[in-house]
Amino acid sequence: MSFKRKLFKGQTSEKSSPNEINLRSEFDKLVFGAGGGTPHKKRVLIRKFRLDDGIKKQCVCLSGLTREASLECPFCLGEGYYWDEKWSDCYSNYLGADAGQGNRKRNLAPGVIRVDYKIFYFRFDEEIKYTDKIIEVKLDIEGNPVVPYIREAIYNPQTIVENRADNGRLEYYTIYAREQDAIARDP
Repeated sequence: MSFKRKLFKGQTSEKSSPNEINLRSEFDKLVFGAGGGTPHKKRVLIRKFRLDDGIKKQCVCLSGLTREASLECPFCLGEGYYWDEKWSDCYSNYLGADAGQGNRKRNLAPGVIRVDYKIFYFRFDEEIKYTDKIIEVKLDIEGNPVVPYIREAIYNPQTIVENRADNGRLEYYTIYAREQDAIARDP
């Protein structure tokens, strides 16, 4: 069975014109340096929790009574659930309503608290869910992860935006994320 899409006024075909911008290609050029450009990417870890029928698999350290995990647990590092991490490349920046990084500290009773929000941009084929976490690791001055790896910040996705164009094709993801620990130590 053949399916033909009805064209609207001004449309010539279902495929983009060769003169149109391909957002996937432009994203790869900007973030990854595809085509000989300078890459603007940053290496992060994506923490994906292991699921059993859609439910997170509990770690052996999770207390049945208090529902708290051990921060010293070598299996989950205090998450309370088993997880796997994989490297990913993205572009990120601090997000603020008014002044970006100048808006990072807010006066809340009983004092000042850091509220670090970041916006992450990921390639269209990077599958990120609300149950996942984005982990920033310590980088050297050239942007390479320092070995042994040191996790510096953990971000929880708050809003995941599927940026679509070209007849609804997924072009890239925008992830608005909040740092897991509200009170962070200054470097």
